[in-house]
Amino acid sequence: MNLFRIPVSLLSLCLLASCAQPPLLLSRPGDAVDAERVKIYYPDRPRCDFQTLAYLQVSGGYTSLESMFKKMRQQAAEIGADGLYVVHTQRMDLLEYVGTAKAIRCLPV
Repeated sequence: MNLFRIPVSLLSLCLLASCAQPPLLLSRPGDAVDAERVKIYYPDRPRCDFQTLAYLQVSGGYTSLESMFKKMRQQAAEIGADGLYVVHTQRMDLLEYVGTAKAIRCLPV
């Protein structure tokens, strides 16, 4: 019976940790900003010309789009992005969401 508890415990920890990969940086990150200042572009595209700072990917453990966007927004804020352009979302089994996004910085007009 103890052999069964270990895998179940490890799986539970992974789900609770909400698996998120570190951002794939494409350019030099800026200073961190407050996550609330990062604008989410979903389902529409940004209306500005922008520079992509990083690609973000999250999977597992997110029971709503809002919780998944919150994690992506935090990651974008850590590298100084002012926007989060959500490219793909998918609902998996058991109400889990996965997604990819671009952490962006709008360019001056």
